[in-house]
Amino acid sequence: MHLNIPRPLGSLVNILLRSKEYILATASLVMAFVFFFVVILRYWFQADLFAYEEWVLMIAFWVYFLGGAMGSYENTHVKADFLLSLIDSVRTKWIVVNCTIFLEAVIGIVLSYWGWLMLWEEISAYPDWQRTTGLELPFVIPKLGIFLGFVLMTFYTSLHLWSGLRDGPSEEWESDEAPPHI
Repeated sequence: MHLNIPRPLGSLVNILLRSKEYILATASLVMAFVFFFVVILRYWFQADLFAYEEWVLMIAFWVYFLGGAMGSYENTHVKADFLLSLIDSVRTKWIVVNCTIFLEAVIGIVLSYWGWLMLWEEISAYPDWQRTTGLELPFVIPKLGIFLGFVLMTFYTSLHLWSGLRDGPSEEWESDEAPPHI
């Protein structure tokens, strides 16, 4: 897969990707270990890990939204692009795909804005943040993950749009399935 990233953004994208990979890998291992540990505690020792759901759920928010951002970068989200198989013209396929990506970017901007409003509402309420009932963890933690996920999804979608518009239609667009617009 080749995404034509503008030169000044290349190192930023690499740093973001590596950071996300480490966060996702670590968080996934932590969640697996916690669930394993909970089962051992519950069934062997008839004990319970107090309020583990609260912080595991927060980790799950980060995994879900950073995973969504990774899917945006790799262009692996599920799409119903059957329309492209009906189009014979390479240029028309290119236009349809780039219009779709443009729409995705616009939706991403709106969701990022709403994510910011959600996060800002929480930040501005400090020190009276909403907190979980058991461990009193602040809701700002998962809300930050949601906001960053939307921002990164929008950023990567915009890179795909820029790359698709810059490269134009090519012989890759000849097949029934258009390339992953990168």
